[in-house]
Amino acid sequence: MFNPELYFYYILLIIFSTFTYLFYRRTKDLFKTLLITITVLFFVSVVCSISLALNYYQSLKPSTEGVGISNVVAYWLIGEDAWAPVWTIQLFKKAYSISLWITLILFGFLIILLFMKKTKRKM
Repeated sequence: MFNPELYFYYILLIIFSTFTYLFYRRTKDLFKTLLITITVLFFVSVVCSISLALNYYQSLKPSTEGVGISNVVAYWLIGEDAWAPVWTIQLFKKAYSISLWITLILFGFLIILLFMKKTKRKM
């Protein structure tokens, strides 16, 4: 079932699958394919995390108009229809924490792949 709070996961999963398929079809080298794909996804995830962090911290400032989305990338990720009828600070915090965890997981995968590449060169 489609869970709107995991919208960011679904986007990354589709992008990951597409990149992996296209790079593997071209290179026929699974290690190189994974390294390029994880690197691209990591940088996209960093941009998204920074954008959602700015949005979350901007919403913590008191305003007479209520909370809103402060930048374009955060609006692309959160949107209006997929989440809830009302934007809340808790919603922004949840989106930011999901994004941060994805970025950290991708960073871990990237470190593992780079370490494997280094040990592969030594052999």
